[in-house]
Amino acid sequence: MAQGLMELTKRLKDDARKEAEAELARAREEAQRLTAEFRKETAEMVAALKEEYSRRAQEEKRRLLSQAEMDARLRVLGEKQELIHTAFTQALAALVKLPVEEKRRLYQDLLLSAVEDGTETIVVAAAEKNLWTELIASTNRQLAEKGRRGQLSLSAEPAGIQGGFLLKSSTYEINASLEKLVADLEERYYAEVAGILFN
Repeated sequence: MAQGLMELTKRLKDDARKEAEAELARAREEAQRLTAEFRKETAEMVAALKEEYSRRAQEEKRRLLSQAEMDARLRVLGEKQELIHTAFTQALAALVKLPVEEKRRLYQDLLLSAVEDGTETIVVAAAEKNLWTELIASTNRQLAEKGRRGQLSLSAEPAGIQGGFLLKSSTYEINASLEKLVADLEERYYAEVAGILFN
């Protein structure tokens, strides 16, 4: 009987050992399967993240390039506008430096076209006061010859302009300064000058 008990115990031990080995093998297989699954899922997540960040990087790159191109266009436009304005500023400087006879003719034509009743006051730059003293007398004579009132007068107070004149009456004022004339020309011919300079 002791012999039978020992054999039974041995068989039970062998069965338990085999069962434990089989369970351990199953556990190892399950661990390997789970590890492989985890690796696959991790690789997929890493690939998805890489793709997402690559897409975001491309979008950011496109946005930055678009912004840089817009900034460059605005800078070029600003430079072009500055060049056009400089051209008109140089035109104003050239008008200010016109020879006296040319200025006299220009001013007289402007004055005769601006005068309405012949009694207005002319306000001029201090540097041109002598020119205007003679010019007003001449214009008054021309107005009188045409049967109009020739009573234009020169203001004692100078105007803060570089050239040209301000024509004042009790009811209106006309700014015929060289600055205003050039500014009006710049506004009127801006597109044409831009076409000449940049085409």
